[in-house]
Amino acid sequence: MSIVTRLLSRSNLEWASIFIGFAIIWMVSGLFVQEPAPPALIEKKDAVVRVIDQKAENFSKEIVVKGFTKADKKVLVKSETSGKIIELPVEQGSFIKKGEVICSLFVAERQANFDKALLDYNSAKKLFEEELYSSKQLQNAKSNYERAKLELDYAKIKAPFDGVVDKIDLDVGDFLNRGSTCATVLDLDPMMVTGDISESELLTFTKDSGVKVITNDGQEYQGNITFISSSADEMMHTFDIEISIPNPLRKIKDGQTAKVIVSATPQPAHIVPLSILRLDEAGNIGVRVVNKDNLVEFYTVEIIQDTENGVWVSGLPFNSRIITVGQDYVNNNEKVDIAIDYRLNKDENIN
Repeated sequence: MSIVTRLLSRSNLEWASIFIGFAIIWMVSGLFVQEPAPPALIEKKDAVVRVIDQKAENFSKEIVVKGFTKADKKVLVKSETSGKIIELPVEQGSFIKKGEVICSLFVAERQANFDKALLDYNSAKKLFEEELYSSKQLQNAKSNYERAKLELDYAKIKAPFDGVVDKIDLDVGDFLNRGSTCATVLDLDPMMVTGDISESELLTFTKDSGVKVITNDGQEYQGNITFISSSADEMMHTFDIEISIPNPLRKIKDGQTAKVIVSATPQPAHIVPLSILRLDEAGNIGVRVVNKDNLVEFYTVEIIQDTENGVWVSGLPFNSRIITVGQDYVNNNEKVDIAIDYRLNKDENIN
């Protein structure tokens, strides 16, 4: 008998029993199948940002000025009489003391005139004492003597101060006219450095501000501001400044280029990484901080100076909790959780 014949020959009771068996199996299997749990409600947490706690420090901005060295005194020593040069007792570049002779002129006639005037003056004094000369005659003799003495003194052209004989453009045998230059003498101690600053920089320091001068050979010197111009250059609108630096060994030469670094008046400031500066909707540069209520605030800052260790800025509260990581994912007045950013220690580069 075939399978089909067998199925058709089954009674209704048998078919009912089969269906009831399948139903019982299906219901029992449901006891072992776990229904998926309904999705749990997700609790919203506050955003976490990294911060550094920082107090303001007094910071002096460094104003860098390009300058040039200049001798404190630079004098063209001129002759006050005429004559032939008979001696040049000092060489170019040598140091000379005040009153030492630089150029000697021929004095034969001047010496004779002086000797005669001295004799006449001594005689006039005696005759005046014997009441044989009038006061006027004595004064005439004295004037002739003093004039002859000056002419003799003028024949020896002397250094007006201690300094360096920078240039002598004459030779022995040359004729020197009255008013012509015998030599150029420089006073190199102290040495002066001149430069110019902008209007905005002028307001940030005083004559008492610290100054450092670095010459083009890499030598560093401390100086003092001796002059700040009260009138701006008409073309450049800059102001002249003058710095004095000691130069006892005369190592610094006249006319060298130099870098002048002036320390501005100290002001409270914070040092922050350049990377955390942001712009607000108005385009102002600022920094996001977390206040005592753990709310985000944006403070507009002014950049004082960019250094190797970070950017010094003003405009933040004295005690500030500055956001270093996550500032782009939070908004003003948003409550946040914080994590201290230990990477940014004070002694490390924070840029």
